[in-house]
Amino acid sequence: MVDASIRQMEAYADLVSAVAKDVDRFTSDNVTTNQVRDWLVERFPADVELDLSGGQPRLRARPTTNSDARSPAWLEDYGLDGEELSDELLEEQLIPLARRRIGEQRLQTLATMVLMGMNRIVVQDGTISAKVRFRASARDQARVNYAQSSDPGGVGASWGSRGNYNRASMMVSTLGTNVQADTELKAELFGEVKINFASETLPLESFADAAQMLLVQRHARQPAAPPAQIPSATSHPPPVALPPQPET
Repeated sequence: MVDASIRQMEAYADLVSAVAKDVDRFTSDNVTTNQVRDWLVERFPADVELDLSGGQPRLRARPTTNSDARSPAWLEDYGLDGEELSDELLEEQLIPLARRRIGEQRLQTLATMVLMGMNRIVVQDGTISAKVRFRASARDQARVNYAQSSDPGGVGASWGSRGNYNRASMMVSTLGTNVQADTELKAELFGEVKINFASETLPLESFADAAQMLLVQRHARQPAAPPAQIPSATSHPPPVALPPQPET
């Protein structure tokens, strides 16, 4: 939030610096010729078209079936009333005039926004807490089976032969092992953030001097004048003062 507030203040300072320029310089820095061409084609599609056949885009007067010279009514807004709409008129005269018109509109809008000031967020206090919890469980299980037996003489030995101790005896041992291990590990990370913040508005005086503020106010949109109040039919006119009468 602090980084965002710093970038916001830097952007607002750049905007104030751009709006404090005059109309010609602002237009030269922020409005290109191709933008003007696109704006004219979008605004007057019935009379103007964009030619992209060459290396450089150019405006062309849209052809019509009428062979007489035509002069659209909207040319009056640019001081070209009565002029014939032609390719030379569009490229040489109309584009510079329309470029300045677009620059004036953009400068007026941005200057009005600048006069409103900048709204930013100020962090007053807060807390940040983070916790990590580990849980580990292990279980081992082992089982051993041990068996031992003796074979006195094999399966085919008789009872009489078992008393003969000279014969060798064989011992058989069996060992069975079963081991099981089970291990479980679990980790949890959780946190909590509490921030108390307030919103405040920085006025233009914090970023611009008196000269820049005067230019911004000159470029901004002026509020419309309130309509004149028309007296109603039922209202009484104010009394008319009569001249003093001479004493007799």
